[in-house]
Amino acid sequence: MPFISWDESMSVGVAEFDNHHQKLVALVNKLFDAMKAGKAKEVLGDILKELMEYTKYHFEAEERLMREYAYPGFVTHRAEHEKLVQEVSTLYQKFQAGDIFLSLDTMNFLKEWLAKHILQSDMVYKPFFNQKGIR
Repeated sequence: MPFISWDESMSVGVAEFDNHHQKLVALVNKLFDAMKAGKAKEVLGDILKELMEYTKYHFEAEERLMREYAYPGFVTHRAEHEKLVQEVSTLYQKFQAGDIFLSLDTMNFLKEWLAKHILQSDMVYKPFFNQKGIR
């Protein structure tokens, strides 16, 4: 059973972003599975780094479309992105330095943030982009 599941209720109505979200969910699950299996620090670090880099890639894609179509909630949405990127970067740096280990609390933070961001923040842009013909 996956740690977090993507389903149609999480669809933001933009296929590209739904695909990104599915990839992010898969990466969180991959990280959780590696943590559960007691994988070496290097393996966990690589997965955490991949999650961090893909998150940045996804945020850049969302923000590019928001700027292109003058999305009115851009500033607020971008601030949320910047906050998460900083939190995950700090987590990764602490993990690499051996200051923290991935725990269920850390995984729950990632899971809850991802679900909350998609289901609340990203859902706000769904009608805006759909009205612009972006699906």
